[in-house]
Amino acid sequence: MQSDDVVSSSRRIVTLEQFIVDTFSRIGEDGIERPVDQPDQIGGGGTYAIIGARIFVSPCRLGMIVDYTSSTLPESMRDTLERFGEEMWAFRGRADGHPTASAINRYQGQTRGFEYLTEPLLLTPLSLLNTAFGDPLPSAVHFISYPAPRAERVLSEITSLNATKGWNPMVIWEPEAESLEVIGRVSKDIDVIGPNHHEVSRLLPSLLPTSSQEEHLRDFYSQACIEFLKYKPKIGVVVRCGHLGCCFSTTPDPTSISCSPSKIEVKWIPAYWHLNRKGWNEGRVVDPTGAGNAFMGGLAAALDSGESLDEAVIWGSVAASFTIEQDGLPTLTRKNGKELWNGEDPWDRVQEMQRDVGNLP
Repeated sequence: MQSDDVVSSSRRIVTLEQFIVDTFSRIGEDGIERPVDQPDQIGGGGTYAIIGARIFVSPCRLGMIVDYTSSTLPESMRDTLERFGEEMWAFRGRADGHPTASAINRYQGQTRGFEYLTEPLLLTPLSLLNTAFGDPLPSAVHFISYPAPRAERVLSEITSLNATKGWNPMVIWEPEAESLEVIGRVSKDIDVIGPNHHEVSRLLPSLLPTSSQEEHLRDFYSQACIEFLKYKPKIGVVVRCGHLGCCFSTTPDPTSISCSPSKIEVKWIPAYWHLNRKGWNEGRVVDPTGAGNAFMGGLAAALDSGESLDEAVIWGSVAASFTIEQDGLPTLTRKNGKELWNGEDPWDRVQEMQRDVGNLP
């Protein structure tokens, strides 16, 4: 792995997702929605993604725009964000008459529903130009296609900025609400496609197994990985599979014999927190909210640091592991010049996972 200080200071990962204040409710067995005894918290898939990347790289290599109004963004939330590094945030007073974006997360059993409570302000590459992230433009961009359609506009603006400014960032994409047709059209301009298990089930219903046994689900997710790889993203496909971990595959060289679907290798790594991990039974797993987004941020940090996809999914898994240990974001502290997340060194977890998968140098 490369340390952050040997990576060019011109490199930066920016998410095009908006900051959101999250509130919560739960739908009971009687179908009635009730508030949850949980305070509003920092939210948004982009926020979790950029903090997932922050676990591994310095704040000067990260960026996120926070559109807000002073009356609807609690000072405590802004303070929390700035403790991760002031230079990674671009705070902009919202002038369109709407408050800081907020949303409700509705839980029903193990299912989470999401609904905006205020008008979202969707960001695009052109949004970066009048911020600290516009000159130079970032080396990597993360975005989520919610609400869709969104991908084609984002990629069109990247193409335009490439023509005028020579900008050609790595693109990390969570397709979420996009259609399979759009995915097919845009994938050649995407570096990593990273759907989660819910998204592949929505997009590939004909491949869904009739059984929910883990071995059948793993077969389905592996097949989904191959299906998405047919669209030839520049680097590869990662399917985030919740507690099962993730499966992934690198896009083969088109001249290679391995580009035949029957020759494609789909690899698996477990989630960091699993039944055999020391500490599993000590209540370490609290809330999965944002874990998949943090995974994509950790993965982006690795790839932007020159690591392979095999190594990047390990960083992603470690980022997710810290995210699920509490409600909201993990805690950053410092001891003897070292950054600790939830009191632990993330590089220790990276090495644990490298040993788990036989990838330790």
